[in-house]
Amino acid sequence: MKFTDKQIKSLKAKEKRYIVTSDEGARGVGRLQVRVYPTGVKKFRVQYFKESKRKTISIGTYGAITLSEARTEYNKISEKLLNDIDPQLQAKEEKVQKEILETQKTLKQMVDDFYVYINENWADTTIKRSILILNRNLLPYISNELLPYDFDIDQAREIIYRVYNRGAQEQARLLRSIIMSLFKFAIDFDNSPERFKKPDVYGVKMNPVRDISFKTPQNVGDRWLDEDEIYKLWYATDIPLQTHNFLKLSLCLAGQRIMEVYHAKVDDFTFDERNGNTFIIPKSRIKIKKRSDHLLPISHLAEPIIKSLILNRGATGYIFPHRDKADEPAHISTLRMATQRWCKRNDFKLFSPRDVRRTCKTLMGKAGISKVDRDILQQHDKGDVSTLHYDRYDYLKEKKSAMDIWTKYLCLILKQPKVEVGKR
Repeated sequence: MKFTDKQIKSLKAKEKRYIVTSDEGARGVGRLQVRVYPTGVKKFRVQYFKESKRKTISIGTYGAITLSEARTEYNKISEKLLNDIDPQLQAKEEKVQKEILETQKTLKQMVDDFYVYINENWADTTIKRSILILNRNLLPYISNELLPYDFDIDQAREIIYRVYNRGAQEQARLLRSIIMSLFKFAIDFDNSPERFKKPDVYGVKMNPVRDISFKTPQNVGDRWLDEDEIYKLWYATDIPLQTHNFLKLSLCLAGQRIMEVYHAKVDDFTFDERNGNTFIIPKSRIKIKKRSDHLLPISHLAEPIIKSLILNRGATGYIFPHRDKADEPAHISTLRMATQRWCKRNDFKLFSPRDVRRTCKTLMGKAGISKVDRDILQQHDKGDVSTLHYDRYDYLKEKKSAMDIWTKYLCLILKQPKVEVGKR
């Protein structure tokens, strides 16, 4: 029968749903059907055969669409069947493509997601440097509409070599490394188990900077200060006060990483005559975030320096505040440049603040501190699974013992009275 509104309206609900098929249309173009549900709801659909398999595709509910509209949709489906197109398969493909378009993010949106990721997983200093490098060297040179999978190796080379060719070879290397991490983040995200059978958010299949390589100077440091150089540095009178305080404090604290000390706040220090003075480096400021807080004893050499810095702290508690922005820590470049200028003025063999760490590592060995205890003091001890995930002992007793030996040796260099850590 050929459907009319009167006929469809006359179809009564039964205990079980049933189907009524129209006989309109030629062979091979499908049949328009009405499925009647026990609730009285009537739905249009088209039944057809493809590769000897019976298939159906829904059109809509009678009432929501008219018979005329249903017949128009049926004619469209019939035309597809005549052109050997499977309408059901096509509808699925269109749905997937729609989901991809709705899910797909641009490259700039991917960078925003990457910033969220590194804020949760990377050290603060690495986060700031990475964001600065991408904001300066990548984002200004890509369009707002560029999709991640359209960013190819040629675009990556152009962006990296723009930095490389202006002579900033080390920054170009860092830029390449950060872009590599950016796209690895995207690939790992789309291929994570929880995204299985879901549309890709970024659609990156290959890292575009994987095959980009160039030689840069290897900054493998070997500079360390000997005892005479430490003596001259300690008693120098022409080093900017904040720089001088940092260098001396870094020596007293056994060469902790620069940002762990330079970005310290007042609350990180505890002065307790009974239990000893301590400096805690929170894990948020530690290079590898999987590690826990790092607790250090404060020697009598370090105590007056720290207390002087606390008196001149910034508005938000930084002991090395920014010169113009009291609520921010000073920038490391200030420290580095002041040190280099002093070396050049005094014909002192050039060194950088980072070399203080190597100096302490070397001279602590000479002072008789075992490598195990030196590693504990400088956070080189936690690289295996057991210490990263299970060992929560703070080793403060061992640190105090090692710091005591180091302080005595430092006093010997400076020709100061030998006083044990925590004693006054």
